[in-house]
Amino acid sequence: MKMDKKLTRCYYHVKEACFGDRTTLRDGFLTISKEELQAEIAPLLKAVKAVDFELVKPGESTRIIHLLDTLAAMIKIDGEGQQYSGYFGDPLMTGSGTTNILSGFSVMESAALPWDESSASSGLLYPRDAILDMQGPIAEMTPFSKTINLIVLYKLSDGSSSIEYDNEIRSIGIKVATYLAAVTCCLAADEEEKLSIDEVDPELPNVVLMWNSQNQGPYSNTYLYGHPIDNLVPTLIHPNEMMDGCIVSGNYVWPAFKVPTYLYVNSPILLELYKEHGKTINFRGIIFGRSHNPSNWHKIRCAQFAVKIAQYLETDGLIMAWEGGGNAAVDGMLTIQCAEQHGIKASTLTFEFGGADGTEGILLVDDVPEADAIISGGSIEKPYTIPDVERVVGGDVLRLNKESGGFFPPADKALLFEQTTHFYLSGNQSGASTLFAEQY
Repeated sequence: MKMDKKLTRCYYHVKEACFGDRTTLRDGFLTISKEELQAEIAPLLKAVKAVDFELVKPGESTRIIHLLDTLAAMIKIDGEGQQYSGYFGDPLMTGSGTTNILSGFSVMESAALPWDESSASSGLLYPRDAILDMQGPIAEMTPFSKTINLIVLYKLSDGSSSIEYDNEIRSIGIKVATYLAAVTCCLAADEEEKLSIDEVDPELPNVVLMWNSQNQGPYSNTYLYGHPIDNLVPTLIHPNEMMDGCIVSGNYVWPAFKVPTYLYVNSPILLELYKEHGKTINFRGIIFGRSHNPSNWHKIRCAQFAVKIAQYLETDGLIMAWEGGGNAAVDGMLTIQCAEQHGIKASTLTFEFGGADGTEGILLVDDVPEADAIISGGSIEKPYTIPDVERVVGGDVLRLNKESGGFFPPADKALLFEQTTHFYLSGNQSGASTLFAEQY
């Protein structure tokens, strides 16, 4: 199956960053003008009252709180469509041409989204506080302790709905990320990468990545070409589309499991499959669906659709990855089972439970006998004490335990957490964390 998409990614390495009068990039030094960014996003401000910016760098004694999405600063300079297609333009196909991207740098969003009923999802689906430390025991749970991060700080207007806050925050973040990447347009790249899966070797096995993203409503949505995936059945997308930003995250419910937009654009699993294409495998594409389907009937339907596409691609192997917790595990396991029953070998990468030492209770909410090739991303039930820090970005207090009325400890002080739910990406299933487990 020929898909005919060739993408050149031009990387511009950001080695240092500061605020200044003009936004420029010179010899790896990024200068950011707050005034220019404020002017760029001013027409968007309605549910958001005001926006400020802070820079956070690797090795600092800094904690970032109330974290929402993280985006890659990138801009498409030729080819069909644009970066983050579907926002600020029509949802045109992407994945070909040339895209410039700032490497070693991210744009992060931070806001204390309201917990009141009018502007928060109900039950378990409310925006939990997400915590990222740039040094210390939880820093290695996320790749963003090693990047220079521009934090977009949102001050919210009163009385807006969850959908209004959500859409506006996302639009502002994309606008900021695009504006910063535009400084590369007349510069020579530090590195170029040409990405294509057009050529296949008939002697090698065909492999696909099956990816299910969370979709349960405001604050727990994922967007494909600018639209929520709530009614999506699995569909085929080219990996270059994903690298151009056709998938944008809006999931703030479970910080541990969240896959930010940055890790769709720079998916470790996808990039590894690209490296092996033509050497050990033929990478045939991404089958993209939603996790957290509402009933077992819908979950079976999703699994069947995914495997049907895999069969059309003459797939020999399927890598199953998903975003979310127990509900999403059922979707993933049913897909693995269906694939294996139809002669397609399947493996998966997942977090696990198992208590403090990995031996207590169940490891996964669901499993099937066919799931016999599982990579562990580590346990979310290990206790950690976060230390005192010199600086906090995003607020003065943490917002924890809404279910029991709320707990608001000072954000700069040491605190024991019995599990890692609040740590940004600690149970992430995209392969971005350094957490792992092994049997012995």
